[in-house]
Amino acid sequence: METELKLLLTGVNHHQLVDALSEHGQVLKESRHYLINQYFDTPALALRQMDIGLRVRQKGRAREQTIKTAGTSVAGIHRRPEYNLDLDGDWPDLSTFPALVWQGADVAELQRQLQQQFATNFDRHAIELQLADGTRLEVALDQGEVLADGRSDTIDELELELIEGSLASALALAQTLAKRFALRLGRASKAARGYRLAGLQPPMALETEAPLSLAQGLSAWQANESALLAGHDGARRALITQFNTLTQALMATEPALAMRLGALGQALVDAEDPGQRLRTLLANPGYGQVQLALLARVLEQEQEQG
Repeated sequence: METELKLLLTGVNHHQLVDALSEHGQVLKESRHYLINQYFDTPALALRQMDIGLRVRQKGRAREQTIKTAGTSVAGIHRRPEYNLDLDGDWPDLSTFPALVWQGADVAELQRQLQQQFATNFDRHAIELQLADGTRLEVALDQGEVLADGRSDTIDELELELIEGSLASALALAQTLAKRFALRLGRASKAARGYRLAGLQPPMALETEAPLSLAQGLSAWQANESALLAGHDGARRALITQFNTLTQALMATEPALAMRLGALGQALVDAEDPGQRLRTLLANPGYGQVQLALLARVLEQEQEQG
C-alpha cells in the first residue's frame, strides 16, 4: 500500500527546497534520474473503468511496469495498492500481475487491446529522508511535462511517500516547508492529469454544494481551484462558497485559521480577474499554509473517529 502526500509547487527554487529538506532530516539515500513514462489503456478505457492505472517507466536502460489500483484520497493524501514488476521491453505484460488485480476480467483480451494513451516525462530528484522521530520518507521532487496528442501540461511537484513511521510527521514537514515555499495540496495523480489532457476523462466537476465536513470542504476547495485555473464558468462563485462555509465551520474552534480562509475568499470577491488573482495567491506561501493547516485538522478528526 502506497501512502503519499502530493504537493504542487509554484515558482519554487528546487535547490533551496532540497537544502531545506536536508535541514529537517537525515539524508539516507539520494539519486537523480530522467524518467520516461508511457501510460496504457484499451480504446474503451477498460482499465480506467476498473480504477487501474498502468504505466511502463524507463529509467536509464531499465524498464518497470506498474499498476496502481483504487484506494482512498483525502485532499493531497493518497493511499492505494501498487504493484511494480521489472520488464524486458517497452510494452506491458498484464499476465505477470496478480490475478486479483483484474477483478475477473479477460486478461488476454485486455492485453490484445492495449494502446499507448499519454506520457509523463520528468526529472526526479529522489531522497530517502529520516526525520527526528524515526519516520522515513521517500521524497520525490519532479519537474517535467504531461504529454498527450501534441498538448502538454507542466509537472512541478513534491511527493512525500511514507516508508515507515508517522503520516503526521510527514505533514508536519510539509507545514514547515510551507513557511518558506509556495506549495499546495495536489489532488490529481499524474495519470488522472494525463487522461484529462488526452480528452479521455472530463474536467474535474465544480463542487457547488456546501460541504458536510472539513474533509469534503478541502476536497471541494481543490476541485474548484482547478476549475478556476482552467477558466471554468462559475468556478469563482463555487470556490468562494467553499471558503465561506469552511470559515463558518472553523470560527468557533479555530478562529485564526478561519480568518485566513475568509481572507482568501475575500481576495477572490474583490478580483477583476479571478483566475489571475488565484495565480497570485498560489505564489504566496500563505495559501498552502492554510490548506495544510486544514488538512492537519482533517487528520486529527480521522484519528478521533478511530
